[in-house]
Amino acid sequence: MDHHSKAKQLLQQRDELDEKVKELMLVLETNNSTMDSPLTDAEGFPLNTIDVYAVRHARHDLICLRNDRAELTEKIVAEMEKEKKEDDTGLVVSEEKPVHRTSNEPFVKVSSVVELSPADIGGFRKDDLIIQYGTLHYGNFNDMQQVAEITKQSENKIIRVTVIRDNRPVRLEICPKRWSGPGLLGCNIVPIAGANV
Repeated sequence: MDHHSKAKQLLQQRDELDEKVKELMLVLETNNSTMDSPLTDAEGFPLNTIDVYAVRHARHDLICLRNDRAELTEKIVAEMEKEKKEDDTGLVVSEEKPVHRTSNEPFVKVSSVVELSPADIGGFRKDDLIIQYGTLHYGNFNDMQQVAEITKQSENKIIRVTVIRDNRPVRLEICPKRWSGPGLLGCNIVPIAGANV
């Protein structure tokens, strides 16, 4: 199996995993629960207004699925990188035009991430420094409206993002989509002081 086929297969696995995440999130929503809301009353007894067992089970599975998704994303990126290096295959990874950054200088950063949001599932972490967001980079960034526009235009599509984390670049694939929380991502992205704002 070539790298293109492997990446496609892994993407399909990740899509199936995302469907499972949706089902489990629905269990939490049905019980008016989140990943960290209390399951007992003030006296330590299980709340009788929710299905405690179902919520605990859903939380456990969601944590496992989030870890599995992160591993799948790393494998997908690795296969795509291998494919890029094999010029003789003639395969195209994406229809996106390559982005030529003029700098690896970060221009915005992730100030917060909501657990199990599209941003969290895609791999964003608090304090990630973004050096590329789709076609945006330090050299062409002017204001936060550009970030908002790319996010809006990419609903249910993959945005390729590169961040600096622990002083090393990390490539991510973020998919903005409707979810149970606000916005399409579920994270806060803010300009870095000194960036072209």
